[in-house]
Amino acid sequence: MFWPLACSRSSRLGLAKAFGGLAFDMNGHMQDRIDERRAAVLLGLPESELRRYSRASGLGHLENDDKGQKVVFTYEELRRLCLLVAQSSK
Repeated sequence: MFWPLACSRSSRLGLAKAFGGLAFDMNGHMQDRIDERRAAVLLGLPESELRRYSRASGLGHLENDDKGQKVVFTYEELRRLCLLVAQSSK
């Protein structure tokens, strides 16, 4: 099954690289947060479903940028969301 593999610590970095999920700032430093669109791709969920899980669990947080507010996740929050999604699919 895909979810346990995706939720394991060793595979998160590989998945992030495979789906372009690693985000870098203008100086080439890896960011410790990932936006909602990339998070949805990494977890294999539509953005609307990711939002539902995020609101229900309290994971993710709002950040302001030049375009307004957006929801972002840490990789630890993504791991916890992944585990939540995997449990709900059983």
